[in-house]
Amino acid sequence: MDIPTSVLLATTTYAYVVVKGSIYASDSAVFGLNEIETKALVKKFSNSQKDVINGVLLKAPPLDIVNALGQLGYRVVATTGEAEVVWTLQREV
Repeated sequence: MDIPTSVLLATTTYAYVVVKGSIYASDSAVFGLNEIETKALVKKFSNSQKDVINGVLLKAPPLDIVNALGQLGYRVVATTGEAEVVWTLQREV
């Protein structure tokens, strides 16, 4: 199968992060942040930070984290789950 030239020449690059948590919980795990974004979220939600494998655990409800990431230029592109939800967010680099 040939890949169309327009796909190969796409110049837009995206960064992706994932927020994982329950809408009923008071903490959230975030994966894929760069160092500056991690510092910004830790500063905003200063009451707690705990490193988890490939991410950080913050003492804030996941929707607060999703909204904070929106202020950093991210937008939700996918969600999945029921009791525990995973939000995938993207921003143009």
